[in-house]
Amino acid sequence: MEHHPINIRTAVADTHAALLQYPHESKKHRRLVLLHGAGVAGELTWTFIANYLSEWDEVLIPDLPGMGASKFIGHKPWPVVADYVEAIRELLVALDWDCFDIAGYSFGGLVTADLLGDFTIGHCFLIEPAMLFSGDAVELRQRGEEYIRVAEHIAEAPDDSVPFFEFLDLVSPHRLKRGRADEITVQRLMGESQGFAQALHAVSDALLRGAGIFTRWMPKVSGASFVGELSYASMHGRHRLLAENANDWTYYAVPNADHSLVFMKPRWIARHMNERASSEGGVADQPAP
Repeated sequence: MEHHPINIRTAVADTHAALLQYPHESKKHRRLVLLHGAGVAGELTWTFIANYLSEWDEVLIPDLPGMGASKFIGHKPWPVVADYVEAIRELLVALDWDCFDIAGYSFGGLVTADLLGDFTIGHCFLIEPAMLFSGDAVELRQRGEEYIRVAEHIAEAPDDSVPFFEFLDLVSPHRLKRGRADEITVQRLMGESQGFAQALHAVSDALLRGAGIFTRWMPKVSGASFVGELSYASMHGRHRLLAENANDWTYYAVPNADHSLVFMKPRWIARHMNERASSEGGVADQPAP
């Protein structure tokens, strides 16, 4: 595997990404975009999963603005989801990526959903996406209100660890690991406190404004959902509904995992992504350059 850093300035953001290239002998050239969640940059989120991927020739792992080495151009105290979507859209256009598979984790899943109509997407993988916490609009709005309180607390007191632990309790109330594992997670989030607060605020805004839309949301491409076995029953219910009603969609309950499933079960998730991608050609296939 070859690793290439990419830094591109667009009208919206200075965006950093890692491009991973895998040597494959294939007549087809498959690409995959991986979008991370709030507060933890791209490579830190996806490296473990990327190590086990086998069905793609190129994997692009961007940092969303405000996190990692990416930032918005100009002052944006509270960006909305559309701002992050535009930053990634402009990055992909600049790189001439118009045909690919895509995966989004948590906040990255929300960004992913808004990108599906702009490019030729073969497979979509959603890993506990923020907008599909529940199939109940009231519960989604309540979650949005909880997130906005945490985001504003962090913005006012970025050195206070309390709201970061509150966030962990919100997203992973039944998590197996506490103590030192929680401390490491909080340290990572506090290292990106402003970007984390902004992304969380953007999720809140989206949930409060679009709860009704999200309860009816269905993907127009094939793909799969991954939900930690220890995560909320409401989330499992929403993704079961997705698998039952969406065209060519699979739902996976990831064993012994909570919201941190990308860190806890990278091999398991990658294996099922590989299997899903290898089972069908997918419209993201294109001739090798």
